[in-house]
Amino acid sequence: MNKNKVKSAGIAALAAAVLFTGCSKFNPDTTLVTINTGDGTKDTISLGYANFAARYQQSMYDQYLLAYYGEGMWSTDMTGTGSTMEDDTKEGVLEDIENQYLAKLHASDYDITLTDEQNTAIAEAAAKFISDNPAETLEVMGATEEYVKQYLEYRTYYSLVSNAAMEEAGESISDEDCWMRTFSYVLFDTTGTTDEEGNAVEYTEEEIADLKANAEELAAADDYAAKAEELEATASTYSYLKGEEEDDTMDMAIIEAAEALDEGETSDVIEIEGVGYYVIHLDADHDEDASQTKKESLESDAFDDLLETWKAAITWTVDEKAWAKVEFDTLFKTLETETEETTDDATTEETTDTEESEDATEDTEVEDTEDTSAEEDTEETSEESDESTEETEAE
Repeated sequence: MNKNKVKSAGIAALAAAVLFTGCSKFNPDTTLVTINTGDGTKDTISLGYANFAARYQQSMYDQYLLAYYGEGMWSTDMTGTGSTMEDDTKEGVLEDIENQYLAKLHASDYDITLTDEQNTAIAEAAAKFISDNPAETLEVMGATEEYVKQYLEYRTYYSLVSNAAMEEAGESISDEDCWMRTFSYVLFDTTGTTDEEGNAVEYTEEEIADLKANAEELAAADDYAAKAEELEATASTYSYLKGEEEDDTMDMAIIEAAEALDEGETSDVIEIEGVGYYVIHLDADHDEDASQTKKESLESDAFDDLLETWKAAITWTVDEKAWAKVEFDTLFKTLETETEETTDDATTEETTDTEESEDATEDTEVEDTEDTSAEEDTEETSEESDESTEETEAE
Protein backbone atom coordinates (compact mmCIF):
# COMPACT_ATOMS: atom_id res chain seq x y z
CA MET A 1 0.00 0.00 0.00
CA ASN A 2 1.39 3.35 -1.03
CA LYS A 3 0.80 5.69 1.90
CA ASN A 4 2.01 9.26 2.22
CA LYS A 5 1.60 10.70 5.68
CA VAL A 6 1.29 14.45 5.87
CA LYS A 7 0.31 16.85 8.56
CA SER A 8 -2.44 19.35 8.06
CA ALA A 9 -1.18 22.77 7.16
CA GLY A 10 -0.78 25.38 9.84
CA ILE A 11 0.43 28.93 9.69
CA ALA A 12 1.86 31.06 12.48
CA ALA A 13 0.21 34.20 13.77
CA LEU A 14 2.38 37.31 13.60
CA ALA A 15 2.32 40.95 14.61
CA ALA A 16 3.42 43.72 12.26
CA ALA A 17 5.94 46.19 13.54
CA VAL A 18 4.82 49.72 12.82
CA LEU A 19 7.86 50.69 10.82
CA PHE A 20 7.04 52.05 7.39
CA THR A 21 9.73 53.07 4.94
CA GLY A 22 7.10 53.13 2.28
CA CYS A 23 3.85 51.40 1.49
CA SER A 24 3.53 49.18 -1.56
CA LYS A 25 0.35 49.95 -3.46
CA PHE A 26 -0.93 47.79 -6.29
CA ASN A 27 -4.03 46.05 -7.52
CA PRO A 28 -3.94 42.54 -5.99
CA ASP A 29 -6.02 41.20 -8.88
CA THR A 30 -3.24 42.06 -11.32
CA THR A 31 -1.96 38.97 -13.14
CA LEU A 32 1.60 38.27 -12.08
CA VAL A 33 2.19 34.90 -13.75
CA THR A 34 0.63 33.68 -16.97
CA ILE A 35 0.81 29.92 -17.44
CA ASN A 36 0.35 27.80 -20.54
CA THR A 37 0.22 24.22 -19.28
CA GLY A 38 1.11 22.75 -22.66
CA ASP A 39 -2.27 21.13 -23.33
CA GLY A 40 -3.92 24.31 -24.48
CA THR A 41 -4.99 25.29 -20.96
CA LYS A 42 -4.09 28.74 -19.67
CA ASP A 43 -3.91 29.73 -16.04
CA THR A 44 -2.74 32.64 -13.91
CA ILE A 45 -1.28 33.53 -10.51
CA SER A 46 -2.39 36.84 -9.05
CA LEU A 47 -0.03 39.48 -7.75
CA GLY A 48 -2.02 39.59 -4.52
CA TYR A 49 -1.43 35.91 -3.80
CA ALA A 50 2.29 36.05 -4.62
CA ASN A 51 2.64 39.20 -2.50
CA PHE A 52 1.11 37.39 0.47
CA ALA A 53 3.42 34.39 0.00
CA ALA A 54 6.44 36.71 -0.18
CA ARG A 55 5.46 38.84 2.80
CA TYR A 56 4.70 35.77 4.90
CA GLN A 57 8.14 34.37 4.01
CA GLN A 58 9.63 37.73 4.95
CA SER A 59 7.89 37.57 8.32
CA MET A 60 9.49 34.18 9.01
CA TYR A 61 12.93 35.62 8.41
CA ASP A 62 12.18 38.81 10.32
CA GLN A 63 11.51 37.02 13.58
CA TYR A 64 14.85 35.21 13.50
CA LEU A 65 17.27 37.45 11.62
CA LEU A 66 16.40 41.04 12.55
CA ALA A 67 18.22 40.71 15.85
CA TYR A 68 21.40 39.68 14.03
CA TYR A 69 21.38 41.81 10.88
CA GLY A 70 19.28 44.81 11.80
CA GLU A 71 16.45 46.56 10.04
CA GLY A 72 18.47 47.22 6.90
CA MET A 73 19.03 43.55 6.14
CA TRP A 74 16.55 43.38 3.26
CA SER A 75 18.53 45.94 1.25
CA THR A 76 21.83 44.19 2.00
CA ASP A 77 23.75 41.97 -0.41
CA MET A 78 24.13 38.92 1.84
CA THR A 79 25.56 36.59 -0.81
CA GLY A 80 28.01 38.86 -2.59
CA THR A 81 26.21 38.34 -5.89
CA GLY A 82 25.03 41.92 -6.31
CA SER A 83 21.41 41.20 -5.37
CA THR A 84 19.73 42.16 -2.13
CA MET A 85 18.29 39.77 0.41
CA GLU A 86 14.84 40.98 -0.66
CA ASP A 87 15.57 40.11 -4.28
CA ASP A 88 16.91 36.67 -3.37
CA THR A 89 13.94 35.89 -1.14
CA LYS A 90 11.39 37.00 -3.74
CA GLU A 91 13.14 34.86 -6.35
CA GLY A 92 12.92 31.88 -4.01
CA VAL A 93 9.24 32.52 -3.34
CA LEU A 94 8.45 32.57 -7.07
CA GLU A 95 10.31 29.29 -7.50
CA ASP A 96 8.37 27.76 -4.61
CA ILE A 97 5.07 28.93 -6.13
CA GLU A 98 5.98 27.36 -9.47
CA ASN A 99 7.03 24.08 -7.84
CA GLN A 100 3.84 23.96 -5.79
CA TYR A 101 1.71 24.78 -8.83
CA LEU A 102 3.34 21.97 -10.79
CA ALA A 103 2.84 19.52 -7.94
CA LYS A 104 -0.87 20.33 -7.88
CA LEU A 105 -1.02 20.15 -11.68
CA HIS A 106 0.42 16.61 -11.60
CA ALA A 107 -1.41 15.40 -8.49
CA SER A 108 -3.66 13.21 -10.64
CA ASP A 109 -0.56 11.34 -11.84
CA TYR A 110 -0.45 9.86 -8.34
CA ASP A 111 -4.22 9.65 -7.78
CA ILE A 112 -3.95 12.43 -5.23
CA THR A 113 -6.83 14.70 -4.28
CA LEU A 114 -7.48 16.53 -1.05
CA THR A 115 -10.04 14.90 1.20
CA ASP A 116 -12.93 16.66 2.89
CA GLU A 117 -11.02 16.46 6.18
CA GLN A 118 -7.96 18.13 4.67
CA ASN A 119 -10.02 20.86 3.04
CA THR A 120 -11.79 21.48 6.34
CA ALA A 121 -8.46 21.63 8.17
CA ILE A 122 -7.12 24.14 5.65
CA ALA A 123 -10.23 26.31 5.94
CA GLU A 124 -10.03 26.26 9.74
CA ALA A 125 -6.32 27.08 9.73
CA ALA A 126 -6.89 30.01 7.37
CA ALA A 127 -9.74 31.37 9.47
CA LYS A 128 -7.65 31.06 12.61
CA PHE A 129 -4.75 32.92 11.04
CA ILE A 130 -7.04 35.78 10.08
CA SER A 131 -8.63 35.92 13.54
CA ASP A 132 -5.28 35.68 15.39
CA ASN A 133 -3.67 38.66 13.65
CA PRO A 134 -4.44 42.38 13.98
CA ALA A 135 -6.09 44.10 11.04
CA GLU A 136 -2.97 46.19 10.39
CA THR A 137 -0.81 43.07 10.19
CA LEU A 138 -3.16 41.49 7.69
CA GLU A 139 -3.31 44.67 5.62
CA VAL A 140 0.47 45.07 5.49
CA MET A 141 0.93 41.40 4.61
CA GLY A 142 -1.84 41.50 2.04
CA ALA A 143 -3.44 38.53 3.77
CA THR A 144 -6.97 37.45 3.00
CA GLU A 145 -8.64 34.25 4.07
CA GLU A 146 -8.76 33.12 0.44
CA TYR A 147 -5.03 33.72 -0.07
CA VAL A 148 -4.17 31.81 3.12
CA LYS A 149 -6.34 28.89 2.03
CA GLN A 150 -4.68 28.88 -1.39
CA TYR A 151 -1.26 29.00 0.23
CA LEU A 152 -1.98 26.04 2.50
CA GLU A 153 -3.60 24.06 -0.30
CA TYR A 154 -0.57 24.47 -2.55
CA ARG A 155 1.78 23.44 0.25
CA THR A 156 -0.34 20.38 1.02
CA TYR A 157 -0.35 19.27 -2.60
CA TYR A 158 3.40 19.79 -2.82
CA SER A 159 4.01 17.62 0.22
CA LEU A 160 1.72 14.85 -0.98
CA VAL A 161 3.00 14.79 -4.56
CA SER A 162 6.68 15.06 -3.64
CA ASN A 163 6.32 12.22 -1.14
CA ALA A 164 4.56 10.04 -3.71
CA ALA A 165 7.07 10.83 -6.46
CA MET A 166 10.05 10.15 -4.20
CA GLU A 167 8.52 6.90 -3.02
CA GLU A 168 8.06 5.87 -6.64
CA ALA A 169 11.66 6.84 -7.45
CA GLY A 170 12.87 4.82 -4.47
CA GLU A 171 11.49 1.64 -6.00
CA SER A 172 14.15 1.78 -8.72
CA ILE A 173 17.06 2.55 -6.37
CA SER A 174 19.06 -0.60 -5.64
CA ASP A 175 21.05 -1.37 -2.50
CA GLU A 176 24.24 -0.85 -4.50
CA ASP A 177 23.11 2.65 -5.47
CA CYS A 178 23.10 3.75 -1.84
CA TRP A 179 25.49 1.31 -0.10
CA MET A 180 27.36 3.55 2.30
CA ARG A 181 30.49 2.57 4.22
CA THR A 182 31.59 4.56 7.26
CA PHE A 183 35.07 4.99 8.69
CA SER A 184 36.59 6.91 11.56
CA TYR A 185 39.66 8.95 10.78
CA VAL A 186 42.31 10.92 12.60
CA LEU A 187 44.37 13.54 10.80
CA PHE A 188 47.75 14.41 12.21
CA ASP A 189 47.99 17.82 10.56
CA THR A 190 51.49 18.77 9.44
CA THR A 191 50.63 22.16 7.96
CA GLY A 192 51.71 24.01 11.10
CA THR A 193 49.99 26.13 13.69
CA THR A 194 49.41 29.79 14.54
CA ASP A 195 50.94 31.95 17.23
CA GLU A 196 49.07 34.24 19.60
CA GLU A 197 49.04 36.98 17.00
CA GLY A 198 47.52 34.71 14.37
CA ASN A 199 50.69 34.27 12.35
CA ALA A 200 51.37 30.93 10.66
CA VAL A 201 54.14 28.89 12.28
CA GLU A 202 55.58 25.90 10.48
CA TYR A 203 56.36 22.71 12.35
CA THR A 204 59.96 21.70 12.75
CA GLU A 205 61.18 18.45 11.25
CA GLU A 206 61.28 17.00 14.76
CA GLU A 207 57.67 17.96 15.41
CA ILE A 208 56.59 16.43 12.11
CA ALA A 209 58.48 13.25 13.01
CA ASP A 210 56.59 13.13 16.32
CA LEU A 211 53.27 13.47 14.49
CA LYS A 212 54.19 10.61 12.18
CA ALA A 213 55.21 8.48 15.17
CA ASN A 214 51.82 9.11 16.76
CA ALA A 215 50.09 8.17 13.53
CA GLU A 216 52.06 4.91 13.36
CA GLU A 217 51.20 4.16 16.97
CA LEU A 218 47.50 4.63 16.23
CA ALA A 219 47.72 2.45 13.12
CA ALA A 220 49.22 -0.37 15.16
CA ALA A 221 46.76 -0.13 18.07
CA ASP A 222 44.36 -2.94 18.91
CA ASP A 223 41.76 -0.42 20.12
CA TYR A 224 41.57 2.45 17.66
CA ALA A 225 39.21 4.67 19.67
CA ALA A 226 41.05 4.18 22.97
CA LYS A 227 44.44 4.90 21.42
CA ALA A 228 43.12 8.03 19.68
CA GLU A 229 41.83 9.26 23.03
CA GLU A 230 45.14 8.43 24.69
CA LEU A 231 46.98 10.43 22.03
CA GLU A 232 44.50 13.30 22.53
CA ALA A 233 43.72 13.06 18.82
CA THR A 234 40.33 14.01 17.42
CA ALA A 235 38.59 11.17 15.60
CA SER A 236 35.87 12.06 13.10
CA THR A 237 33.66 9.88 10.92
CA TYR A 238 33.01 9.91 7.20
CA SER A 239 30.62 7.94 5.01
CA TYR A 240 31.09 7.24 1.32
CA LEU A 241 29.42 5.25 -1.41
CA LYS A 242 30.96 1.81 -1.78
CA GLY A 243 33.03 1.64 -4.95
CA GLU A 244 32.84 5.36 -5.68
CA GLU A 245 35.53 6.72 -7.98
CA GLU A 246 35.40 10.40 -7.06
CA ASP A 247 34.57 12.32 -3.92
CA ASP A 248 34.08 16.05 -3.56
CA THR A 249 35.09 16.17 0.10
CA MET A 250 37.57 13.46 1.00
CA ASP A 251 40.87 12.82 -0.77
CA MET A 252 40.51 9.76 -2.99
CA ALA A 253 43.65 8.26 -1.46
CA ILE A 254 41.68 7.98 1.78
CA ILE A 255 38.66 6.47 0.02
CA GLU A 256 40.89 3.94 -1.75
CA ALA A 257 42.45 2.98 1.57
CA ALA A 258 38.99 2.52 3.06
CA GLU A 259 37.98 0.30 0.15
CA ALA A 260 40.83 -2.06 1.04
CA LEU A 261 39.62 -2.49 4.64
CA ASP A 262 37.21 -5.01 6.09
CA GLU A 263 34.85 -3.91 8.84
CA GLY A 264 36.81 -3.40 12.09
CA GLU A 265 40.21 -3.04 10.41
CA THR A 266 42.56 -0.07 10.72
CA SER A 267 44.67 1.28 7.87
CA ASP A 268 48.38 1.94 7.72
CA VAL A 269 49.48 5.56 7.90
CA ILE A 270 48.25 7.44 4.81
CA GLU A 271 50.33 10.49 3.94
CA ILE A 272 48.57 13.26 2.04
CA GLU A 273 51.10 15.77 0.78
CA GLY A 274 50.54 19.27 2.10
CA VAL A 275 47.97 18.02 4.63
CA GLY A 276 49.35 15.43 7.00
CA TYR A 277 49.06 11.82 8.12
CA TYR A 278 45.72 10.00 8.19
CA VAL A 279 44.85 6.80 9.99
CA ILE A 280 41.39 5.39 9.32
CA HIS A 281 39.30 2.62 10.88
CA LEU A 282 36.38 1.05 9.02
CA ASP A 283 33.45 1.19 11.42
CA ALA A 284 30.78 -0.27 9.13
CA ASP A 285 30.95 -2.01 5.79
CA HIS A 286 27.23 -1.23 5.39
CA ASP A 287 26.09 1.74 7.45
CA GLU A 288 22.30 1.37 7.36
CA ASP A 289 21.56 4.88 8.62
CA ALA A 290 23.94 6.51 6.16
CA SER A 291 22.58 4.28 3.38
CA GLN A 292 19.02 5.34 4.15
CA THR A 293 20.10 8.99 4.12
CA LYS A 294 21.79 8.43 0.75
CA LYS A 295 18.66 6.78 -0.62
CA GLU A 296 16.52 9.70 0.51
CA SER A 297 18.98 12.07 -1.14
CA LEU A 298 18.73 10.13 -4.41
CA GLU A 299 14.95 10.18 -4.16
CA SER A 300 15.02 13.94 -3.62
CA ASP A 301 17.35 14.38 -6.61
CA ALA A 302 14.96 12.31 -8.72
CA PHE A 303 12.06 14.56 -7.73
CA ASP A 304 14.11 17.66 -8.54
CA ASP A 305 14.78 16.21 -11.99
CA LEU A 306 11.07 15.47 -12.38
CA LEU A 307 10.22 19.07 -11.50
CA GLU A 308 12.60 20.27 -14.21
CA THR A 309 10.85 17.99 -16.71
CA TRP A 310 7.48 19.39 -15.67
CA LYS A 311 8.79 22.96 -15.95
CA ALA A 312 10.04 22.33 -19.47
CA ALA A 313 6.54 21.26 -20.51
CA ILE A 314 4.85 24.54 -19.55
CA THR A 315 5.30 28.22 -20.25
CA TRP A 316 5.63 30.29 -17.06
CA THR A 317 5.70 34.03 -17.77
CA VAL A 318 6.24 36.53 -14.95
CA ASP A 319 5.30 40.21 -15.17
CA GLU A 320 8.54 41.59 -13.71
CA LYS A 321 7.22 45.17 -13.48
CA ALA A 322 4.30 43.98 -11.37
CA TRP A 323 6.58 41.84 -9.19
CA ALA A 324 8.84 44.83 -8.56
CA LYS A 325 5.92 46.50 -6.75
CA VAL A 326 6.19 43.92 -3.96
CA GLU A 327 8.53 45.44 -1.40
CA PHE A 328 9.51 44.43 2.11
CA ASP A 329 8.90 47.95 3.36
CA THR A 330 7.41 46.91 6.70
CA LEU A 331 9.01 44.63 9.26
CA PHE A 332 7.21 41.89 11.14
CA LYS A 333 7.67 40.66 14.67
CA THR A 334 6.05 37.99 16.79
CA LEU A 335 5.22 38.32 20.43
CA GLU A 336 7.57 36.75 22.96
CA THR A 337 4.90 34.14 23.51
CA GLU A 338 3.94 32.90 20.08
CA THR A 339 0.62 31.38 19.12
CA GLU A 340 0.93 27.62 19.50
CA GLU A 341 -0.82 25.43 17.02
CA THR A 342 -2.27 22.24 18.47
CA THR A 343 -3.53 19.06 16.89
CA ASP A 344 -7.01 17.78 16.22
CA ASP A 345 -8.26 14.73 14.40
CA ALA A 346 -10.24 16.98 12.07
CA THR A 347 -7.07 18.75 10.87
CA THR A 348 -4.99 15.74 9.99
CA GLU A 349 -5.09 12.63 7.96
CA GLU A 350 -3.17 9.86 6.32
CA THR A 351 -3.53 9.80 2.55
CA THR A 352 -3.33 6.65 0.48
CA ASP A 353 -3.65 5.42 -3.09
CA THR A 354 -7.10 5.73 -4.64
CA GLU A 355 -7.71 2.05 -3.90
CA GLU A 356 -6.93 2.70 -0.22
CA SER A 357 -8.85 5.95 0.11
CA GLU A 358 -11.35 4.49 2.54
CA ASP A 359 -8.62 3.81 5.15
CA ALA A 360 -8.82 5.59 8.50
CA THR A 361 -7.03 8.90 8.81
CA GLU A 362 -4.26 9.82 11.26
CA ASP A 363 -2.88 13.04 12.73
CA THR A 364 -0.08 14.31 10.53
CA GLU A 365 1.27 17.65 9.29
CA VAL A 366 2.36 19.26 6.02
CA GLU A 367 6.13 19.55 5.91
CA ASP A 368 7.72 22.37 3.94
CA THR A 369 10.04 20.24 1.84
CA GLU A 370 11.19 23.01 -0.37
CA ASP A 371 12.06 25.62 2.25
CA THR A 372 13.64 24.42 5.50
CA SER A 373 14.14 27.92 6.78
CA ALA A 374 10.47 28.30 7.72
CA GLU A 375 9.43 25.08 9.38
CA GLU A 376 7.17 27.10 11.64
CA ASP A 377 4.87 27.51 8.63
CA THR A 378 3.72 23.93 9.06
CA GLU A 379 2.56 23.73 12.66
CA GLU A 380 -0.93 22.31 13.18
CA THR A 381 -3.65 24.79 13.92
CA SER A 382 -6.97 23.11 14.63
CA GLU A 383 -7.53 23.85 18.31
CA GLU A 384 -8.12 27.33 19.54
CA SER A 385 -5.13 28.98 21.24
CA ASP A 386 -5.58 31.22 24.26
CA GLU A 387 -2.58 33.24 23.19
CA SER A 388 -3.07 36.30 20.99
CA THR A 389 -0.90 38.56 18.92
CA GLU A 390 -0.49 42.30 19.06
CA GLU A 391 1.39 44.99 17.28
CA THR A 392 4.90 45.76 18.49
CA GLU A 393 6.94 48.75 17.46
CA ALA A 394 10.30 48.04 15.81
CA GLU A 395 13.15 49.52 17.62
